[in-house]
Amino acid sequence: MEKKQKYIPEGPIGPVLARFFSSGVLRELARTGHSPIASRLSSQHHLLDAYDTEMTVGEFYDAIFDRLIREYRHEYIYKNAIAEKILLGKHSLNTASMLTEFRSDNCMADAVVLNGTSHVYEIKSEMDSFERIDRQLDAYRKVFDFITVITTERLYQAVAARVPQEIGVMVLAEGKYQFKVNECRREAGSNKKNVDPAVIFNSLQRQEYLKIIKDFFGESLSHVPNTLIHGEAKKFFERLSPEIAHDSMVEVLKTRKQTTRLADFIMKVPHSLKAASLSVRLTNLERTRLTDLLNQSISTTFM
Repeated sequence: MEKKQKYIPEGPIGPVLARFFSSGVLRELARTGHSPIASRLSSQHHLLDAYDTEMTVGEFYDAIFDRLIREYRHEYIYKNAIAEKILLGKHSLNTASMLTEFRSDNCMADAVVLNGTSHVYEIKSEMDSFERIDRQLDAYRKVFDFITVITTERLYQAVAARVPQEIGVMVLAEGKYQFKVNECRREAGSNKKNVDPAVIFNSLQRQEYLKIIKDFFGESLSHVPNTLIHGEAKKFFERLSPEIAHDSMVEVLKTRKQTTRLADFIMKVPHSLKAASLSVRLTNLERTRLTDLLNQSISTTFM
């Protein structure tokens, strides 16, 4: 049976639809098959009146995502474009991975793609300001090889004039869902030789920096009291060259989420949920539950 739209709520509905992609809603759906947040939003804004009741949850997510692309291009739209068009479109999950909200010095990177090297993407949509961009780029220079700012067509000139030439600039096409690349856009230059091992160290988890120290210095630090391990480990890590510190970081980070089950999960979810599948922390059982739920009707899920 063909699924037809019957009604589209008018007014500023974008912020409401965006909440369906929040980690809170998705975790509720994965854990119990029901989200009180999503159900309340659906009821208050009559969202289910817009679609055939036999529409699946996955189809519903794609439908509201497409409306967000046209009307409310918030940060998630950009993150999902990075996941779909760059991670999955240009690379393979066998060799590449993507992290969101990754700590870099005193900032949180929007999205980092790891594929032999590191490429951080900073999102500057029309909803963002440029107040922190200088501090963000300074922080990224201490950790990542390539740095690119993704923005809108309307803000392209302002971004290109603001950021240094070695910083790449990409544009997500207005009203569409594709990156525009032509001779006016800038490719990012390599920054690996300028990273700071001490800052990279602070971005890693304990088991990650201990593995790197073991690999390069043969030191397990098992004899060091637990309260002193961080300080002793940092002394070793700071002896690494910028290039080795960076490349070692890439290798350990690629193992942080790169499992066969996660790759299967990413490929099973609809296109609108690619970024969410990478960023929301779920157990294997919860991933299975969410995958199954995406095939159920919205009438039973969001009532």
